[in-house]
Amino acid sequence: MKDFFRGLAMITATLLIFPAVPYLIGVFAPPEPEAVEASAEAVFEAPEAAEFISEVRVYDTVKQRALVLTAEEYLAAALAAQLSPEAEPELLKAQAVLMYTYILKRRLDEAEAPTAELFGCDISTDSSKYPRLYLGDDEALDLSVYRDAANAVLGEYCAYLDEPISVAYCYSAGTATESAETVLGIDVPYLQSVPSAEPDAYYTTVSYTSDEVFARLTTTDSGYVLLGGAEGWITPKETAPSGYVKSVYLDSRFVVSGAEIASLLNLPSARFTYRYSPATDRFTFTVSGSGSLVGLSQRGGNALAKQGFNYKEILLKYFSDIEIKSSSEAG
Repeated sequence: MKDFFRGLAMITATLLIFPAVPYLIGVFAPPEPEAVEASAEAVFEAPEAAEFISEVRVYDTVKQRALVLTAEEYLAAALAAQLSPEAEPELLKAQAVLMYTYILKRRLDEAEAPTAELFGCDISTDSSKYPRLYLGDDEALDLSVYRDAANAVLGEYCAYLDEPISVAYCYSAGTATESAETVLGIDVPYLQSVPSAEPDAYYTTVSYTSDEVFARLTTTDSGYVLLGGAEGWITPKETAPSGYVKSVYLDSRFVVSGAEIASLLNLPSARFTYRYSPATDRFTFTVSGSGSLVGLSQRGGNALAKQGFNYKEILLKYFSDIEIKSSSEAG
């Protein structure tokens, strides 16, 4: 069973980072007094799953030092970077539980296999690998609503078979979330496709000229070369019944995941259709949802909260067969 959870170590980063949610408002501006020296020798002692994590260490990759946050400060910073202060309180609480679950699992993973570039910290300010945090001051953004949500659920986490889950969330999943098997090819019992209670369909239209598509697909480290005409650059290879694009043929020669294409073209999600018009020389993409489409849909969770669902009910709606547990020393 431990091998199963160890095999999920990279899932959370993939499902949290791609792509950023529209609610994102955080900027990194760490307060000076709380910075401490980072040490390559610092190694976490493996905590019990139910042991409360009172402090979170964040490695500042620019200033090359650690920032120590209390659990409350970390949760408030995570919420402020991901959700509007106008979000429903129960959604804020649900997201806070997920972010505590995330850092608990990170601590357990780091205790077992430390990441050298973190220098003994839990996460870093590298937003391509770890969720963003808002670390500004109260004058720039009123954090009280986020602190209230954090304190209300401090120490609570989502567990599957008594282990903290690999956290996944997105801004909008459209009419239904995607399973981890569809998105990553890994069947995760608690990350299944479930209906999303969103008030209406969430679609985005993105349009590019062929020159813009060419530049985005070829000016990367991927080494892709487009030789044929624009009409044959992108051809679906495998699409899930939901419309999620698992893979495409690029220029009929490269097999590329839909998630990578969405990332290269800055599409909100990998559930998309497209058409190319030779008359206007433009690609038009119609995209459903925003984010990984796996786990909690923040937009759907907000709608449930408005209907009277509490944070536990919201989490149990989007994650299959989990329990909401509490760290024994929380508070």
